[in-house]
Amino acid sequence: MAAVIAVVGSPALVAVPAIWMFCADEQARQWSIAASLAVVLGCLATVALRQRGTGHRSGADTFAELRPVPGNTPHASGPPTLPARLPARWPAQLRGAAAVFCCTTAFLGFVALAAGDAERPAPVDGIAAAGGAIQDVRVTSVRNSERHNPSRGHDFYTATSVVALPEARTGRSVPATVSTNTPEPLRPGSEVTVLYAPSKPGLGAVQGKPGPLRASLDGAPLTPGARTALLLIWLLGAGFLGGLQILHSGGFRTLTRWTKRDRAVRGRCTGDGISQLAPATDTGTGTEQSGRKETSTKLDQLVIATDGGEVRFVLDEATDGYAERLGAEPLWLCWRARQKAAQQLTPAVLVGDSGWALHGQMVLTEAERLAENNETAIPGGTGAPVDAQREARAWDPRAGWPLRVRRGAMTAAALALVVAGLLATTSLGAGRWWAAAGGVLCVLGAVAAETLSTAWRATEPNASGEKDPPSSATAR
Repeated sequence: MAAVIAVVGSPALVAVPAIWMFCADEQARQWSIAASLAVVLGCLATVALRQRGTGHRSGADTFAELRPVPGNTPHASGPPTLPARLPARWPAQLRGAAAVFCCTTAFLGFVALAAGDAERPAPVDGIAAAGGAIQDVRVTSVRNSERHNPSRGHDFYTATSVVALPEARTGRSVPATVSTNTPEPLRPGSEVTVLYAPSKPGLGAVQGKPGPLRASLDGAPLTPGARTALLLIWLLGAGFLGGLQILHSGGFRTLTRWTKRDRAVRGRCTGDGISQLAPATDTGTGTEQSGRKETSTKLDQLVIATDGGEVRFVLDEATDGYAERLGAEPLWLCWRARQKAAQQLTPAVLVGDSGWALHGQMVLTEAERLAENNETAIPGGTGAPVDAQREARAWDPRAGWPLRVRRGAMTAAALALVVAGLLATTSLGAGRWWAAAGGVLCVLGAVAAETLSTAWRATEPNASGEKDPPSSATAR
């Protein structure tokens, strides 16, 4: 269900700002955006109906429900073998990056909707219907000229000017009064660029720069400059934040094939919770590498008990209740040895004896402690045999988000969709920015309703930050 909603809802959400920026036909643009928003709203309704039928689930509930079906447990005299190849974690990382991309799209989408207008102004609409054209015309008189000196940018001049509009049939000039905004003061005989209807100059004219006037004539809600700026901010910002999400979840380093740098140890899950990871320090001087005081990093973890002591297996989501659902099944804890000097976490994976694989990270100092005590083995070696015939299925807890997303988050998201629909189909005048601000608050509310309950969980800092198991973990 999560995959279907992502495939259907995400493109529909991304299509809204794209249609707004590039579709010039007013009616087609409004109907297309309304249809896209309806698809996203239908996805929310599907999730709500699913939760109504099955009930709202906690993270621990979905964690247990998404556990791969156990396979045949080997009955060898030693520990079960490791699979020669592990399932990749990139589908889960891609889903997380897509979620961040969609949230960023929602924020920038409201800015784009507020910066434009759903309908052409009445004068421009009439001129366009009569076959409008953009042309330089002569100024015949100027009054009420005023100089403006903004705090940023260059000075400009506004005035009420009378211009001579050539009529297409007779060629005679028809006077028209326009409000002008120019970088230099106007005088009789000056020329300005206006939009008017040559066949009906009596409809008046609109003065401006050629680019914005062409956008108004074509029916585009945004000027070319604003469209380009918003597009760059959207793609670069969303891409950057999506990349940060991938780095937060372990980066592109992953365990799929075994190498000589990999290590494995047998263990069991004995607890879950959160702890603190102290900032990296210089091993020679004991001082922090950056030269300034840094804050600790919160870790959502599973506590794995091995013969060499307890270590932390780190996930990028709240782990409350996971240990109870995981049970006391024996498992392999595998990780990749240090690659960079400042590295504190390394890619790791839990491989259950029943045939599942759960990707995460591990604190390197704890991994090195196990290696110093000769408690580890190299996958494929004597202590950790590898079987090319054995397979492991990926265990991805976040795939169950439709069952555990909060109703407050869905309500806020639905309100944001309604506000976006109003901005895309109605001209609200000066109230557009206020409406867009309300939409942004709704998106923030949806994100906050889903994340703050876990982000604000209080923890006692771990004094060592490295060796001792965290006091905030829930032991089984």
